[in-house]
Amino acid sequence: MANASLPLLSPQDLEEIDRFHTAWCEENDVSKTDERAVEVASALIDWYVKTPSYRQRAKLDRPPDVPVSQEIEALLKDLGQAK
Repeated sequence: MANASLPLLSPQDLEEIDRFHTAWCEENDVSKTDERAVEVASALIDWYVKTPSYRQRAKLDRPPDVPVSQEIEALLKDLGQAK
């Protein structure tokens, strides 16, 4: 059963998440199915769902600088050390 308190993601939301995930994979030269890429995708989805203000900014033509969550910073740090 889905958590009713979490917002549903629209196809546009999923496209936006995929755009960021694709960029991360390209920047880090990993496949989207790589274990690290899957972890990043999960963190992006979690961050996107839990940060409604970001969801609105991401849909702008030129979104303002986006603050990075502590969870994503920690994950990226861990992934950088795993290389």
